[in-house]
Amino acid sequence: PDKHPLDETEIKKFTLDNGLKVILVSNPKYNISAASMNIKVGSLSDPEDAQGLAHFLEHMLFLGTEKYPEEGSYQKFVSIHDGFSNAYTADDRTNYHFEIAPDYLEEGLDRFSQFFLGPLFNQELIERELKAVNSEHSKNIPNDFRRIRQVKRKAFVESHPARNFATGTLETLVDVTREELLAFYNSH
Repeated sequence: PDKHPLDETEIKKFTLDNGLKVILVSNPKYNISAASMNIKVGSLSDPEDAQGLAHFLEHMLFLGTEKYPEEGSYQKFVSIHDGFSNAYTADDRTNYHFEIAPDYLEEGLDRFSQFFLGPLFNQELIERELKAVNSEHSKNIPNDFRRIRQVKRKAFVESHPARNFATGTLETLVDVTREELLAFYNSH
């Protein structure tokens, strides 16, 4: 309401017929386009016997879709058009985001949306991506913030899901099958 007179930013909020809440931000001075999708599922939704599954799912969505099956094509498309892409899994949500040159936003959105419409979950990539999740965990072991966070988790009541291990390792995800991954994806 107290917008500066020189601020050319326009913001529109609405809800699509499917319930998806949208916030559009536009400014003629912006030289980049971006999008973000926030899913209300995070590590608190992990099954007890597959801690880190939401984080593992986050990784798998980047590895090909029905419409764009080539592994790495999304990242390549975004990268060659002056952008970047990433995601993170928190306790209560997973966020996917990217930015790209404005002329390529429409195709970027189409490629991005396919994560949520037709992911492949290629069987041959599951083991490799499990190793990537494990490697990410190993890399973060000396991180003080993450170590303190894990200690704080132990303050929760034993049955609370916030007490669980959030990022996943080869040990916590060793028995996860493609079918379980699909079931988790479909249920959330």
